Amino acid sequence: MTLKPKPVTSTAPLIVGIDVGTQSIRAIAFDLRGSEVVATHRPTPAHMIDGRSGEYDPDALFASVCDCLSEVGRQLRDRPVAGLAVASVGESCVLVDERGRALAPAPVWFDGRSEIAAKALAEQIGKERIFEITGLPIDPTLTLCKLLWMKDRWPEALKRARQVLCIADWIAFRLSGEAATDFTLASRTLCLDLKGGRWAEGLVADAGIEPTLLPPLKASGSPLGPVRREILDRTGLAGKPIVAVGGHDHLVGSYAAGLTRPGMVLDSLGTAEALLMLTERPLKDQEIVRRGYVQGAVDAHRPLSYLGGTMNSSGGAVEWLRALLGAVSHEILIDEARAERPGSAGVVFLPHLAYAPPPAPDIAARGAFIGLAASSGRGVVYRAVLEGIALQVGCVVDGLAALPGVGRPREYRLIGGSSRNPLLVAIKAAVFGAPIVVIDQPEATAMGAALLGGIAAGLWPDLDAALAGIERGEHVVEPDPEWIAIYAEIRRRVFDPLQNALKPFNEAIAELMARARETA
Repeated sequence: MTLKPKPVTSTAPLIVGIDVGTQSIRAIAFDLRGSEVVATHRPTPAHMIDGRSGEYDPDALFASVCDCLSEVGRQLRDRPVAGLAVASVGESCVLVDERGRALAPAPVWFDGRSEIAAKALAEQIGKERIFEITGLPIDPTLTLCKLLWMKDRWPEALKRARQVLCIADWIAFRLSGEAATDFTLASRTLCLDLKGGRWAEGLVADAGIEPTLLPPLKASGSPLGPVRREILDRTGLAGKPIVAVGGHDHLVGSYAAGLTRPGMVLDSLGTAEALLMLTERPLKDQEIVRRGYVQGAVDAHRPLSYLGGTMNSSGGAVEWLRALLGAVSHEILIDEARAERPGSAGVVFLPHLAYAPPPAPDIAARGAFIGLAASSGRGVVYRAVLEGIALQVGCVVDGLAALPGVGRPREYRLIGGSSRNPLLVAIKAAVFGAPIVVIDQPEATAMGAALLGGIAAGLWPDLDAALAGIERGEHVVEPDPEWIAIYAEIRRRVFDPLQNALKPFNEAIAELMARARETA
């Protein structure tokens, strides 16, 4: 039975979603029809060490969340909040002592300093055993590798730790006093027995990490407890809001996008871009590892699995170019790029600013422009960047569909900040050769978190009822048949062979850079 949404009045309860992302932290209050009431944001405080590593101060993260919630509280005045949840980046983790205090910085999710630890883990445990248990390849960014790096870098902090919490779990713990994690974040730790739906305690112990550090596993939307009184006093939030178990930002965004059936693909566009396809169950074929894909578990009220691939620089590549161009507005650049024909006057961009993604992962890969001419203006170059991002994502999707037993996606759904770039979306539809459903809510991750908070507060019994109760706008972008043919030929003749052609040059660059560091 579909529940009718409760009437929204000035005194009706609200739900709040907190999104701790790479670049910003957002806290957004929604009414029970899914309309934004108050939206606040702060920059994500992070100390970058170089382009591929950095750290969060866990207390600074929480302070920024509280600043956002305080602004929400001020604007809502006495309007009550029923529930809230936190979505965040994955992989990063916080060491917590017996008094609930953070013991060390939290490496950023994409931190690559744990590469040596990852290699040691592969030698000690074996790639095959790790895949058999976790369904994942060994990746230096995953939490277990970070913990092994911490063990070498901050041994005393790890000895004093009593819990290891992912970022969303840390914020929820500070808000409620209760610790737990969900399956989407646990799937990015390299510590989850994917088929068994429990922590792989034997694997974790064999790696040299104490399994008791891992928090309880709960479904997203499970209640943790009420927001602590001192936090209510600090932020001015009214009511008795319940804190729910949240999850990984991309997956939490998929909840708001209505990704509920196997075969559906979520294209989540942020600084990085994640392609996620829902499946009935995990895959056992190690071709996943060879092609650089990942998989994990989802449990908001219906257990499912997902397959995915990530491009680490998507919106990040666009912002990189905009910075080089003097922070020209998106609107101006889009207008100039629209004036150019598909193919960007022969300029092709390889968007490997932070490694090469599936289906041919390569940590030595670097970005590249080819086809530049004296006549290549900024509209051409900007369009080439958008096309390069879309063409690369097309490669990711094709490789995903080619995995044993997977097949072509049944539907594409788009969320995230770059979904508001109509030219990029039109290019993507042509590259996919299929319609794209664009979720009009630009803050899908925060909305998904807010829905989880509402479920924990008892406003809806499950996610299906929550989705039925809100008014979520969406529109369909159909592919241009002419563009389909143009981009298919560019991929076949130029883009697809480009990464392999540049591989020896990128390897030479990596060797030269290593020598330069040694002599610096």
